[in-house]
Amino acid sequence: MINHISIGVNQPENVANVIAEIWGGVAMPFPPSPGGFVVLAGDDRGSLVEVVPTDVNLIPGKGEQDEIEVSIDTDTSAMEAVFVAGNETTRYNPVHLNITTPFDADKVKAIAKREGWRCITANRDNGLFQLIEVWIENRFMLEVMTAEMTDAYRKLLAPENWASLLESLGAPAQAASTNSAA
Repeated sequence: MINHISIGVNQPENVANVIAEIWGGVAMPFPPSPGGFVVLAGDDRGSLVEVVPTDVNLIPGKGEQDEIEVSIDTDTSAMEAVFVAGNETTRYNPVHLNITTPFDADKVKAIAKREGWRCITANRDNGLFQLIEVWIENRFMLEVMTAEMTDAYRKLLAPENWASLLESLGAPAQAASTNSAA
């Protein structure tokens, strides 16, 4: 399960509000990041998106942990990553987010159009699954799926179905790693 993702944008408050609208969630300030906001899905998994300014970077803290086990009472603040003001990132990057919306495709497209953002319905790999590309600020791709789109996506991504797809494409279907403990 992916719990959250952080994205860098030019207008964090606006983007957070739009993602919240598409997702059926709520946007709130995100104090760890200067000028940042967080979008809470309101689901039972605690899913969220951190929306931070493009000129804020996440950097590692200092020092190493000497303790073998860290308890909830251990002060790790000096070692933790922090958000700091920095330089603008490149316009595009490979990071993107895929969410399921409780709304239909027309509503998602209307929201994107209102914001002036590029938005298309995409048939990935010639129809393996479908999604809506919403280009936040015309620079960050948010993939949005309706419930029906998500159902088809989940079926495709069952490990046995993915392996069959790879086999049909002539690609190796072996796992690089497994969930089993050594």
